[in-house]
Amino acid sequence: MEATSGVFLHIHNTAKFKDVGISLRFMAPLTREDASVRSLLAMMMTDRCEAYPSKKAMSDQQDFLYGATLSAQTVGYGKAQVLDIRMRMIDPRYVLEEDLMPNAFAFLHQVLYHPLLNEETLAEAKMVLKAKLERLRDDPSQYAVSRGLQIAGKGTPMSISALGEWERLESISLTDIRKAHHRLLYEERIDIIGCGAFAEAEFAAMVQKYLPFDARSTNLQTHYTVKCSVSQPLVKEYRKIHQCSIFMLWQTNTDICESSYYALRMGTAMFGQYPTSLLFQEIREKRSLCYSIYAGLISYDGALGVTTGVEQEHIEETIRLTQTQFQRIAHGDFDDHLLEVSKTMMIHSLKASKDAMNSIIAQQYQNCVLQQQLSVEDRIARMEKVTREDVMQAFQKCTRLMSFVVCKEGEAS
Repeated sequence: MEATSGVFLHIHNTAKFKDVGISLRFMAPLTREDASVRSLLAMMMTDRCEAYPSKKAMSDQQDFLYGATLSAQTVGYGKAQVLDIRMRMIDPRYVLEEDLMPNAFAFLHQVLYHPLLNEETLAEAKMVLKAKLERLRDDPSQYAVSRGLQIAGKGTPMSISALGEWERLESISLTDIRKAHHRLLYEERIDIIGCGAFAEAEFAAMVQKYLPFDARSTNLQTHYTVKCSVSQPLVKEYRKIHQCSIFMLWQTNTDICESSYYALRMGTAMFGQYPTSLLFQEIREKRSLCYSIYAGLISYDGALGVTTGVEQEHIEETIRLTQTQFQRIAHGDFDDHLLEVSKTMMIHSLKASKDAMNSIIAQQYQNCVLQQQLSVEDRIARMEKVTREDVMQAFQKCTRLMSFVVCKEGEAS
């Protein structure tokens, strides 16, 4: 339901959990200029606010709310960056506290409308985010993925990290933060998702009273199919690391809303998502060429990536064999058993998601973003219909872009 123009409420009423969850998701275009600003803002909003100006005061208030937890993150959804603020707390039924829900929403009001945005909190947020980004740079696999996407996706949203960029942090001012906060409250699309044992009318009344967002006009596209032109099919960088990492990237030419997307997901699972997959069996198990190997979809950008941890001497063979396994999927060189086992595992994961609140909220939000209404049962039905030919066609549509390799400094390639 729409609370007001551009502000949407989504309630998943269930008595399955002993907790209730609230997720407020603010959507804005994913740009290199704003990504780091909004990432800092997310940290600052959940750290302190004017009513609770210290970390202890924030912690005490969450204790008062029977151990409620508050967190925030920024996530990329294709062309968009979503700032997600979440609260999770015990269901009021178990503590016989009538004011628990109003008190929780009153706390969220302070967090959203009156965060403590000053030079001190900004400097602290920069320090924390910089440390987080440095840890990712020091992880060979994370670095390979990040740099690979930057190089291959140059000029597209795929090249921008929703977490932000280390190089951008120092230039961000308090004015930048405050402007971003104003846009978040008064201009961006907002989706408020509730999961728990409460009625829709009750939840809507709480939002109307404590989170009275103004109407706004929003028309932001998220998903797309990336089109890249890469001059170098293989790029290597040398760093002081203990283990080499390879990131291989394909553009799938399949939009997440297309009917063939489920065949692409199935093929990706067969290719490299489970211990039964071709990559795991042929490269890790049979030949012991890598420490880890995994294939995954970057669904909202229309891309597919493979990440591998290897020793220097196995780089070229691992790349060659990964390409071979990809072609096996595309040309149907796989047993029917692999398809059936992968299908069973994916369906099992979907069924298990019905028992996880975070998964329920994530699927609810995906429906919002994609403007669809698919239940878990709908997704399972689509998985069950995928055939060998569907998988082959989905992989035949893919175009290999490049391989990015981060190597050990000082060793021959």
